Amino acid sequence: MDFSQADYINDDSDYSSLNIFKGFPSATSTQRHGIHQLAGYGFKADAYQKEDEFPTHIIREGNKKIKDVVKEHVLPFLPAKSLMKFKAVSKDWDKWIASPLLTHQQSFSCQIFSGYFYQNMEIWDMNTMFLSLDHSTSGVPSPALEFLPEVVKILSSCSGLLLCQGSEKYYVCNPATQDWKILPPPRYYHGDEPAVVLAFEPSLRNIEAYYHVVCAFPMLDQPIIGFEIYSSESNSWSCSSAYCSDLENPSLVGGGLFMKGVAYYETKSNEVLAFDVKEEIPAVISLPVQFGRHGSLTQMEGELSYITAYNECENVFLIDIYQGMEMSLKQSVSINLGPKRRLTRACKVLPCVNSDAVAIQVGRFIYFYHIREQKVECIARSSAMGSGKKFFPYINSLAMLH
Repeated sequence: MDFSQADYINDDSDYSSLNIFKGFPSATSTQRHGIHQLAGYGFKADAYQKEDEFPTHIIREGNKKIKDVVKEHVLPFLPAKSLMKFKAVSKDWDKWIASPLLTHQQSFSCQIFSGYFYQNMEIWDMNTMFLSLDHSTSGVPSPALEFLPEVVKILSSCSGLLLCQGSEKYYVCNPATQDWKILPPPRYYHGDEPAVVLAFEPSLRNIEAYYHVVCAFPMLDQPIIGFEIYSSESNSWSCSSAYCSDLENPSLVGGGLFMKGVAYYETKSNEVLAFDVKEEIPAVISLPVQFGRHGSLTQMEGELSYITAYNECENVFLIDIYQGMEMSLKQSVSINLGPKRRLTRACKVLPCVNSDAVAIQVGRFIYFYHIREQKVECIARSSAMGSGKKFFPYINSLAMLH
């Protein structure tokens, strides 16, 4: 699944403007319709419309060439790897793709689930790998994160950025652009396995997209959780006045999930700790009791979800999907992963972002079950996909750190 720097930038495909539409039906079907309409506005031969009936700015748009319309209205929706290829179209495109404005627009507009970074967490060998869901369109030039000054462990992923931990430092990096930043030391001790969440939500209104790192940590060996927050705007850490004492078991499980302004942390009990980053308000969400089943917090169609999977027999697996603050059961489905197995196998649910699919790892296989299409797809098969690997969902973004 890995590829070189040359593969990331160069490609033998035709770089014509029309070729851009190939392979991106979900991102460009609407744009195509819009381009067709705009092109028709400038035709004076239309017996039913007069030119002065249309606003001046739309008439000007209608006089544009298709490559200019594509440049402005399609490129922001494409993954970072595709944009690096399209820099070869012309000097004008190269300059536009390298501009901060396009970078800002793309980080907000392109929210396509691109793949997984994964590491072995049972033995901290830090062999970082990347699994692309579409090798031709989404990828990174250095899957092992060799551009960082030291070997790191990935702690959290959010909107194209990764939060990593070195021997004594936190790093935030963009693996698509190989841009990185060392965070200043926190004021409090976060522990050997810090429960930290990277919180990043690109905004179309604000070109300065700031991010936060939120650490939930036990206070003075008591059943109380405190919160320390790093802000990229001030480049400093601050301790929140909020705390949580309502957890049955205050032991948190590593990094968590961030969506819609809230950081979520799994615990070693049947609970999830939620923390509103802006308002600094904690809350506790109870999870369904699932004996012998292991689930995962994930984002499904914009909803916070908790998904469990269980191997019923041979090649048949049962998936339960819980959603909402009450974590009520929304759907239960039995799927056939085939081929038949002699023994039942343990399975693990992997987190997803901006997707309607459920990802399940069974041994060295990773499957997607697409809810709407009711279709099973094997997306990976490799001996490197051991049970000890931890997977971080990734979006191929040009998001800037500074």
